[in-house]
Amino acid sequence: MRYYGGKEKLLDLIEIGVKKTELNHGAKFVDLFAGTTIVAQHFKKKGYTVIANDFLEFSYALAKTYIELNEEPKFLKLKKYLEVGQIDKNYVIGYLNNLSPKKGFIFDNYCPNGKGQRQYFSNENGQKIDAIREKIEEWKNLSVISELEYYYLITAVLEAVNLVSNVAGTYSAYLKIWDQRAIKPLILTSPEIIPSKRKNKAFKKDANQLIKEVKNIDILYLDPPYNSRQYAANYFILELIAEGWFGTKKPVANGKTGMINYDHQLSEYCYKGRADKALDNLITNVNAKYILLSYNNEGVIADSEIKRIFTKKGKVQLFKKTHKRYKSINQKENDPQNTEERLYFIETSLAIKRANKLDGGTWLQNSFSIWRDIAKNQEEIKLKHPAIFPLQLSERIIDVLTNGSGKNILDCFAGSGSTLIAGLKKGMNVYGIDISDEFQKLFFKRINNHYLSYKDSGKIKYFVKDAREITKYIEPNSIDLCLTSPPYWDILNARRSADLKIGRNYTNKTQDIGNIESYNSFIAELKKIMTEVAKTIRENGYCVMIVMDIRKGSKFYPFHSDVARIMEEIGLTFEDLLIWDRQKEYNNCKPLGYPYKFIFNKVHEYILIFKKYGHNK
Repeated sequence: MRYYGGKEKLLDLIEIGVKKTELNHGAKFVDLFAGTTIVAQHFKKKGYTVIANDFLEFSYALAKTYIELNEEPKFLKLKKYLEVGQIDKNYVIGYLNNLSPKKGFIFDNYCPNGKGQRQYFSNENGQKIDAIREKIEEWKNLSVISELEYYYLITAVLEAVNLVSNVAGTYSAYLKIWDQRAIKPLILTSPEIIPSKRKNKAFKKDANQLIKEVKNIDILYLDPPYNSRQYAANYFILELIAEGWFGTKKPVANGKTGMINYDHQLSEYCYKGRADKALDNLITNVNAKYILLSYNNEGVIADSEIKRIFTKKGKVQLFKKTHKRYKSINQKENDPQNTEERLYFIETSLAIKRANKLDGGTWLQNSFSIWRDIAKNQEEIKLKHPAIFPLQLSERIIDVLTNGSGKNILDCFAGSGSTLIAGLKKGMNVYGIDISDEFQKLFFKRINNHYLSYKDSGKIKYFVKDAREITKYIEPNSIDLCLTSPPYWDILNARRSADLKIGRNYTNKTQDIGNIESYNSFIAELKKIMTEVAKTIRENGYCVMIVMDIRKGSKFYPFHSDVARIMEEIGLTFEDLLIWDRQKEYNNCKPLGYPYKFIFNKVHEYILIFKKYGHNK
């Protein structure tokens, strides 16, 4: 939608601030000056719980449709009223498009052949707007459409009107010469709904009043007017179409432009000398962990004043981006061509960054460096996989190293998907990569047969690919936790000496590092994989590797220390290690080396914990 102050080209700047919060999907994101809802839509798509507010009716309509509405409208009451067998959004949109033209308020006041003789719309389009808008109002008054269905249809009209308006950008004046877009026929299309399971909400309130009512905000995004242009006046046609001219509403088209009086919707943020007081009042009543403010170097509030106001809540950081300046009809030749867009980022005292969600007792229990109370469940015991580790282990690691649902979990040797299933059980988005399509099928079989209730808990991506090419499939700096267990060299190709069990390799593929005969070559290839994996981990994210030292014949290979070495060489910091005691699983151990050489039975594995700090990048 053509809209002065739209943030579509600045989403990357806003993302910088949001990523700094380290709050992910499900966090409450409040857009207090939503406008066309571009920013609110963006973060709804990312899985945040979004509240969008604006005191203009046309913006409220957009927010009801794109933010609050989470599924396609069904129009069940309208189906009964129209006495049709089948109905969906496309049927209703088509019905409205096929209405006979009607001369009404829009035609009379904003078309060349109307009494106002203005040319915001062609005569044909003006009559279509009148017919469609009156029909929607009729259905609303008959209670045959719900509130969300009503605003869905209003949004369809607004989007269509925006495409055929004979204006340069705003609606403060019409063009004297017809724009080519304006002579095209008005055609409604179905608004695209953003599916979500969150309780997203739209409001139409004064921002300074609403902020007193909305509590426990994770991220508050502010995009108030920057200058003296009042949005109600500059978009009065859209506001008029959204509000309607029915019943007790008696709008009057004034002057040459036909502007409606919107004095009751004037914003304090448009007045120099008053905007800073309005912002100060708003910030005083904020109850949020993080505050983000979009502004620019031409705004009516000085940079120093913004910083003074925000310093009351916390430390202020500033991010900048040069942006092409909006060209108005009053722009002079020597006016600047660019503006400096600014994003102010404030971390308030409410933003206590917990390491995880554990209570004190569980924290203490999990802090002991030997974990021995971990067992496979019945589903895992029956599973045909050569080296599965228990869900209980994955879940505990996720609990310890993440602080809530919605994080991105990766397993770069995904196998049968224990890490991925554990992630889904914790409400995470999970990403797996493995060279074996057999294991991918096994993972989805496990999901469908045993863990179906968790299938929609987060995003699932499982790639049957070589992990050396992981950056082709996983976005850089996107993973919160990589939890994996690489092949223990080629030991699965041989009988286990400790408990006499027959080994079984992962795959027969040559690119499978578990089939490499040379230990040094195996370590070198593992390093290549983990180098690429490290690129996918975000700053302050973790990589946890579960490994076991290896003995082949009489030679001992300290696999865990070699893994620690290569991980530090690729730039991750070795944070800590745990011992996973598996002695209970080894019931048939024999005395290795007896009676000639004493050899220890390896009944433990190492849980190696690495972290990607800013200096690791």
